[in-house]
Amino acid sequence: MNFPHPWRTVRPLVAGLVLLLLRFLENTTGFDPATGLSLHQLPGKLLAVGVVALLVLEYALALRLPKTRRSAEAHFAPPQKSLPLAVAGCMLLAAGGVLLAIPAISVRGGLANLATGALGLLAGLGLLAALRKLRAGGAPSVAPLLPALFFGVFLVLTVYLPSTSDPVLARYYLPVLAAAMVAYALAQLAGFFRKESSPRGFTPTANCAAALSLAALSDGALPQKLLFLGCALVLTVFLALQREDAPADELSGDPEKSN
Repeated sequence: MNFPHPWRTVRPLVAGLVLLLLRFLENTTGFDPATGLSLHQLPGKLLAVGVVALLVLEYALALRLPKTRRSAEAHFAPPQKSLPLAVAGCMLLAAGGVLLAIPAISVRGGLANLATGALGLLAGLGLLAALRKLRAGGAPSVAPLLPALFFGVFLVLTVYLPSTSDPVLARYYLPVLAAAMVAYALAQLAGFFRKESSPRGFTPTANCAAALSLAALSDGALPQKLLFLGCALVLTVFLALQREDAPADELSGDPEKSN
């Protein structure tokens, strides 16, 4: 893969794996098996501290990045060696969508799951189309990214709605936060295809979304795991494809438009 700075892309993956281990330990030992209440054990406390530290660190480091809005073809290098990983991420996203949508067809009240599943399938195919367009060197349209935008919103609903009556915040806050960061990251990604996003906005959001998506693999059923893993892989590829410097014409212009 073509990493401009390997640690910049590997860092959220390492953070995600550490958070995943802490989340697994919390799910295993952090809740009373009789009452379901949180036991406030060390893994859960370390997980909460780690999540906060991740968010603060990523957005603090992003202050050094340019805030000029860029186009997708100027900001992302054409995917070459990273394309198989991108295809795998898109296929996982599509597979998770299908597995989520099929049972929801016959389940009363499963409209959110059905919509999320269908949009997950379309999002995976749309992201794959956008990556192929980038590889061809053309100026991609935002149209293939539109299903991903709606998918992010419905993913939050799908993860959050089953927990609305759960009084134990520790049991569901991580996947809900992961889904929210994924939705934000996908919106930032789509913004490049309309010259409305900047490295300062996209990079920390995608880093946090990728890390939290990995951490959320300890929660939920198989379709949810596939959706989060697919999002983590796709966002990691786009993070790796970021160019060090945009062309001069991308960095010039009205300063007020770069805020």
